[in-house]
Amino acid sequence: MTRLRSAFIGNETPLTMALCRWLADRTNLRLIIWTSPVPWPRRLHSACLRVGRRILAHRRRKGLWRTLDEFAYYGSYLVFLRAREERRIRPLTVALEGLCRSSIEGTPQVRSTDLRDPELWKLLSELGSDAIFATCTNVHFPREVLDAPHRGAFLWHEGITPEYRGVYPTFWALYREDYARIGYTLLKMNEKLDAGPVFVQGPVVGANYERDWHCYLSAKSIVDSLPHVDRFIRDLEAGRHQPLERPATDGYYSYPTATALVRLALRRRLRRARQVLPSRITKRFVRWMQIGTLTAGGCGRLTPHRATSSTENAEPVPAKAEGESGGDALGMPRDR
Repeated sequence: MTRLRSAFIGNETPLTMALCRWLADRTNLRLIIWTSPVPWPRRLHSACLRVGRRILAHRRRKGLWRTLDEFAYYGSYLVFLRAREERRIRPLTVALEGLCRSSIEGTPQVRSTDLRDPELWKLLSELGSDAIFATCTNVHFPREVLDAPHRGAFLWHEGITPEYRGVYPTFWALYREDYARIGYTLLKMNEKLDAGPVFVQGPVVGANYERDWHCYLSAKSIVDSLPHVDRFIRDLEAGRHQPLERPATDGYYSYPTATALVRLALRRRLRRARQVLPSRITKRFVRWMQIGTLTAGGCGRLTPHRATSSTENAEPVPAKAEGESGGDALGMPRDR
């Protein structure tokens, strides 16, 4: 059987590079297109102009307060969560790289922040790929890109569809405490956002929803999906792939906000405080009981310990019998 000819589209990160190596082990990976969600220039004034344009564009669509709330989220994430999340994701990347044998150094790689480029469409059409695999990005996939592969373009979505379509689905599932729908979906893309037929879907395994944050859970969902996507690729090569039946619900979510992030963090703190404080009080009570028991001389009575003098409440000394020799304080016989 001829191996599936594939292409990959996504942001360039250590995890997606390892994902490309995993894909090259199972398909004939012919092209990698790296996209960038926000290409920050090095020059400060250019960066400020770009941010200003984005704020004005968001304000026209969502209003000023929502726009500021979303940008405040990005600042909060960079300051408080980014380093922690990168440390958590690094072991996932190392584990995935350990499973890969292929290298992507010889694979053609193109960098494009706009998939509406006609030169890119021409490159994809000349490639003759059977399938395109993509991860979530902030770039739009035009019809020319979706129609380029013979068997379709498939998206690794870091959430459960159709309940959690849109961006940052893991964050909103955490915020709503909808833990059963924190997972992965492999869907066939169409012109509607994240609304294509679903072929692979499942939950994240072994997550701690009280301590893990959304970026780590999103990366883990991709890694957890790989055994199931492996079977799907074999079915796609053989023409046996069939979509899953999913309910006709429609849930769409937009970018996170700083307000939602603060509420989520406070709820977690309060829940941990309710769990920790009773245990600390119980430990102190048990320790107080033990000290009281020892003070009571092992009788089990909680009596306060008070130091007494040698003569206070002393027991009377029994009188010596007639003819019985006495002794000193150490019990030594006195000289007659």
